[in-house]
Amino acid sequence: MTALPLALLLAQGGVIPEWQARRDIPQLPEQVKKLLPLLGQLDPQTWVAKGASPTYADQWKSAQKEVEYLEQSTARLAGQPDKLTFALDVFFRLQAIETRMGSLVEAIRKYQNPALADLLQSIVGENLTVKAGLQQYISEVAEQRETEWRVMESEAQRCRSQIAAPPKTPTGPRPAKKP
Repeated sequence: MTALPLALLLAQGGVIPEWQARRDIPQLPEQVKKLLPLLGQLDPQTWVAKGASPTYADQWKSAQKEVEYLEQSTARLAGQPDKLTFALDVFFRLQAIETRMGSLVEAIRKYQNPALADLLQSIVGENLTVKAGLQQYISEVAEQRETEWRVMESEAQRCRSQIAAPPKTPTGPRPAKKP
């Protein structure tokens, strides 16, 4: 899957409805899940024997954990798609996977299999669509929340002004007194 429904919806403009976000957000990690079997083919210990830094083994383990964490983060976001902290968590996890894979791809290319490195790099490249869609979604939700906050603040200020204002006295003609 190279295009994500969420990204396509966002390209049309506006914030997607919550029910649609709940349906589409769990699909976010599908592209990233393609990395797991490929990560399983990696052998960082062999790389170290060939002269690679032992930190690659840590990066490899970290990349696998990030994919698992992404799944958990996405589940939380699917439950509350309007919660910006959850959306940011998913976005940052996608970014972390991208960063870790960038480093691993170079090691794979040099110490294991250039074709496998190219495959991993292409999957990471496809994830840019996912990340861009999520970034757009976050921006749209943040903008919507800011607009809602400005309206609420304005209404609260109007209410405070009415409450604090002195009572109005009638300005029309006074009724005539009866003799």
